[in-house]
Amino acid sequence: MALVVVPAKPLSRAKLRLAPVLSPEERRFLCLAMLADVCAAAAEAECGRVMVIASDTDAEAVARVFGATVVKDPTPEAGLNTSLDAAIPADPGGVLIVASDLPACSAAELRSVAGFEGVRIATDAGGTGTNALWRRPPGVIAPAFGDDSARRHRKAAAEAGAAFEAVAPAGLSFDVDLPTDLFLAWDAPVGPNTRSALRELGFPDRIITT
Repeated sequence: MALVVVPAKPLSRAKLRLAPVLSPEERRFLCLAMLADVCAAAAEAECGRVMVIASDTDAEAVARVFGATVVKDPTPEAGLNTSLDAAIPADPGGVLIVASDLPACSAAELRSVAGFEGVRIATDAGGTGTNALWRRPPGVIAPAFGDDSARRHRKAAAEAGAAFEAVAPAGLSFDVDLPTDLFLAWDAPVGPNTRSALRELGFPDRIITT
């Protein structure tokens, strides 16, 4: 059986590039809303069991609302790739890793990335980052999230002799990192939790200057 993994970064360190325009409490509120929408899409996709790697009790509570298994981040200070390697079980049928800040992702898009023999990634809008990573078998390559991760995942697949595909579904391509993304999110087909959070944060009328 496949596994869908949603790593939730410690909320105290999440979305620091939004710090000039959102307070720590506002960033935390938005991150939890986006996590909820990703978990909802993952549950609806029925690609496999959903597991959330979390370091905060609030994130754990959100995950459980959607029936996800919660795993405490075993190495929260060691970086995302180390946490994924340590937390993901050794032998699921395939693993889809999905970023927790993709509020417009849909169940159909998640299904379109999963179910491939080899490595398939969903890139960010610039085509250089990886917003979702499918691996079957799970150990065919190690996760290589971070700068230029799309190229590094492609290179690792080639070195492993594994089939590789890169796709860019609209919802999976859109992550919220920069202040300008907040206005783009308001105009995007984001999930209901993110929509409600943005409204509570004052969008679309909120004035943001950096």
